[in-house]
Amino acid sequence: MSSVFDKIRRLHDQVAKGSTTDLDDRARACRATKEAVLDAKSLVEAVRVQLAEGWQGGAGESALASLADFKKNRDDQAQDLEESAKSFEVVRDALAKAQGDARSHLADAESLRQKLDGVWNDLSHGKGNIVFAWAQDKAIKARALVVLADLERVILGYDAVLLAEGLKLRNKTGQIWELAGSGKRNLAEIAAIMLREIPGFAELVKNDPRLKAALLTGNWELLLQNREIAQKIYDYLGFKYVADGDYYTTGEHSVQSFLGWHDLYDKLEKLIGANLDKTGDDGDNMEFTDPKTGKQYRLELWKGGYGFGGAFGGEVGFYTREPGSSDPSGYFNAAQGDDQIKVTQTIYDKTTDEVYFTNDGQGADGSDKKHFWNLGIRTDPNVDPSQLAQRATIEVRDAGLRDQLYDEMTRWAAAHPDQHLTVTKTTDVPPALSYTWEK
Repeated sequence: MSSVFDKIRRLHDQVAKGSTTDLDDRARACRATKEAVLDAKSLVEAVRVQLAEGWQGGAGESALASLADFKKNRDDQAQDLEESAKSFEVVRDALAKAQGDARSHLADAESLRQKLDGVWNDLSHGKGNIVFAWAQDKAIKARALVVLADLERVILGYDAVLLAEGLKLRNKTGQIWELAGSGKRNLAEIAAIMLREIPGFAELVKNDPRLKAALLTGNWELLLQNREIAQKIYDYLGFKYVADGDYYTTGEHSVQSFLGWHDLYDKLEKLIGANLDKTGDDGDNMEFTDPKTGKQYRLELWKGGYGFGGAFGGEVGFYTREPGSSDPSGYFNAAQGDDQIKVTQTIYDKTTDEVYFTNDGQGADGSDKKHFWNLGIRTDPNVDPSQLAQRATIEVRDAGLRDQLYDEMTRWAAAHPDQHLTVTKTTDVPPALSYTWEK
């Protein structure tokens, strides 16, 4: 059986393998590529301006529009590269700290090992006695176990940062995907990391009586005032507080982005204290297939009560499935890349028209506010969920996708008049529609 000192050595060696230099190089490579992308954008824009003076008619205008799209795409790519550089730097700094802590813990362990060796060496030379030696042995190994536990927490903290930033990187498109390294962590690995972190939550709560009371009473606002707890919740589940609107939302890099959507999730709502109006409750979902690509899409809407009556809000989720695929569980992937939508969701009282809050895309990575999931939840036990209504504007990548979404939503609305869903096309640039849902 491995000794506690061997385990400490192995953990040290595990984190020592990481290269802060490599991470720094990746960050610099991202920024160098970003500058090249911006240079290409400037060149394209200069060409577009010159050609615009002479190109006329449908074909010319179409070509100019394509150049304008190319320019915007370069802006988006540059933003992705900058955000990726920042993620590599966050991981670099976390690794540097973990390596420093690991070296310190290893030095402490080596000091204890030498002390333990000295005890038994003295005994072998007739110094002391066996009872004293055994007592010293137990005391030193107990201290070594504390060092091991501290080192395990160091490694776990670094792994949490690596997971959170890795999810952000792997959600990027284009060149960013190649820079993200190995494939996505599987769900079992994510679950294992989350379960291993439970003792960390417990330790934080144990050391603060206010947090213990907050956990027992379900006072999430007080819990999230603790920065360590708030960061852990955001790293693993993506939830964060938006002070400007007094509601909670979820980050684009959350674990939910890898879980996708199963019809089973709606059946679990009672277990998490939710009481929601939802589309697809009778098995008729808002789904359509793009005739050009064969890709399948689903829109999900929710509104109502959360947290066993202690909160209220709403959600807009957009999901995709590859051409020709199907799943008896109703599984869809969380929309990624160009399939993501920009949503502005408002929750209000359908009787008085009082607006409670509006989520204009908070939680999305970057400034484009595109996400697969617009969620807004406010803690307030005095709001009646049955009186809630939802209105939203949904912006998609092109008018064709907008029209397909509009046709499906109006079909569903006609089939479910009791839902009081009204849908309207709004703008073609950007392609968008809006709706009110007052069931």
